[in-house]
Amino acid sequence: MHNFCTLFDKNYLYRGLALYNSLIEHCPSFKLWVLCMDDITYEILNKMNLEKVKLISLKAFEDNELLAVKKTRNAKEYFWTLSPSLPSYVLKNNPDLNSIAYLDSDLFFFSDPKPIYNELGNGSVLIMEHKLPEGKKDKEKNVGKYNVGMMLFNNNKEGRKCLEWWRQKCNEWCYEIEEPTRFADQKYLDYFEKKFKNVVVSKQKGANLSYWNMKNFNNIIKKIDNKIYIGNHPLVFFHFSGINFYYPPNKLLPRGPIDPYTPPSKEKKIIYKIYFKAIYETIEKIINANPDFKHGFIPRPNIFKQIKNVAAPVVIELFKKYLGPLRPVLSKIKKKTYGQKNKS
Repeated sequence: MHNFCTLFDKNYLYRGLALYNSLIEHCPSFKLWVLCMDDITYEILNKMNLEKVKLISLKAFEDNELLAVKKTRNAKEYFWTLSPSLPSYVLKNNPDLNSIAYLDSDLFFFSDPKPIYNELGNGSVLIMEHKLPEGKKDKEKNVGKYNVGMMLFNNNKEGRKCLEWWRQKCNEWCYEIEEPTRFADQKYLDYFEKKFKNVVVSKQKGANLSYWNMKNFNNIIKKIDNKIYIGNHPLVFFHFSGINFYYPPNKLLPRGPIDPYTPPSKEKKIIYKIYFKAIYETIEKIINANPDFKHGFIPRPNIFKQIKNVAAPVVIELFKKYLGPLRPVLSKIKKKTYGQKNKS
């Protein structure tokens, strides 16, 4: 059995449920521990009574150390602070588990995560690179080489030791500030291989895809028999970070305001269409059971505002993209024409 943990509040509830449903579809045997970051999330999930979910209330989870650092951080930074505390809590309260995987709640699985577990084997920790394309690699100096989206810790001495070090570091400092040796909960991962034994860096081509690395996979993403492949490798999961949704859905009007997922491409359409469908189905289920629920999505504005928020930025970007290469030519023509006029 695979053991996962994640955390989210009411604004990410439908994303967390979409993650759970994707695991139900693709992972034969698992438990998902969910740290509910507010009472609304806990109450709704408790009422749903999901078979493979174990709920953790914030009141039961927070200790004095966390309550103290909570006062020094904004909501996002505190969520990041808890990234290592959650898997640590699960292991301490379930010492018989073989391993625990931390998942960001905006992940979505497209196939069985078993290959990732096979990669780790008897190692201590598995981490994943951002896989930034050429031309953007320098950003790793600021935010770190590795992404926290999915991390896997074996319940062995070295795995626990690494997790505890990361937990202490995040409690000590976890801010949305780029410093030479740290950034949020993420840049600490750059030191795992130096400090701990048997750390595995995943080589799975189908794991941890996102908008920031899709340029690497142009023309090799394909759909065969309802399964998505990156070349010959199945897409395991995609990280839908920072995505926005209007509600209610509309077949003709935009899914949401401009964000990194908006510019169209053949590859994006294959992947995003599945997630968008899953998200709206999940929102509908939540609202049908809880009619007053209005969290985490944007009420759909009038059509003119949607055009302003979505269509206009896309047109501007396309204009820049195709006009850009012509600018030197247009500049020369302008100079030549202007020079001829002056001569005459």
